[in-house]
Amino acid sequence: MIFQDDIVNFGKAYAIATKDLAEVFTSIEIYGPMIGVPMFFAVMLPVLTFYVTQHSAGSVLSKLISTPASVAGISASAGLIFMTFFSISVLGPIFLTMPILTASVIAADSFAGEKERKTAEALLSTPITRSELLLGKIIASFVPTVILTVAVFAVYGYITNYLSYQIFQQVILPTPTWLMMLLSSPFLAIATIGIVVLVSSHVKGVKESQQISTLLVLPILVMPFAAILGIADLSVGFFGWLIAALAVADVLIIYLGVKSFRKEFML
Repeated sequence: MIFQDDIVNFGKAYAIATKDLAEVFTSIEIYGPMIGVPMFFAVMLPVLTFYVTQHSAGSVLSKLISTPASVAGISASAGLIFMTFFSISVLGPIFLTMPILTASVIAADSFAGEKERKTAEALLSTPITRSELLLGKIIASFVPTVILTVAVFAVYGYITNYLSYQIFQQVILPTPTWLMMLLSSPFLAIATIGIVVLVSSHVKGVKESQQISTLLVLPILVMPFAAILGIADLSVGFFGWLIAALAVADVLIIYLGVKSFRKEFML
């Protein structure tokens, strides 16, 4: 058990999570960009894909070194090949940055934000254990991150399918690879939250904590280029290995975060 140093009262942990979520969703400076930016991309990126598919699919495909055989075999239509490849292998990884960015915003505000708002002392004066405090804050970061990520994937998938059906009378999403991408998002969120826990004791405020945790975005952004250049096939197997690696990393990161976390760090 990770939380084994004291008895956890889940009611208290839930109360802390509720408090943190109320603080997040009463500040438009936090929830505005956190919700608005992903939803903007969820709407605009399918429209951009639709436009490029209609006007430049053939020329773009000719410049690609290779496309995965699983995509190339879907249809003889260059437009459908392009739209499928672009929607899954190029834009899919971009949406995987959403759980990282969302979790970093909420978790940083939850931990480092207590220092900036000068509310940590009042919180720590309540009869809560270290594990209850930590668990409550992890829940407050994890749950809305997963909900928002699923919503963004759903909106993007719906618009993509609507546009593809208008052209090809065929829907593109979901595919097994797309679903594996979505399945990997909670593991990315947990890793982000764990990193925020690790660094929260060493930074002065929210911005520093966010900047460190968002370094996880960098390897995700390599995926579209690897797919375009034919270096990596973003297949079900690839994401299966990614999820397995993330699961191991999550356990390690959370374990180190729990072991290093002290309530006094929030003062």
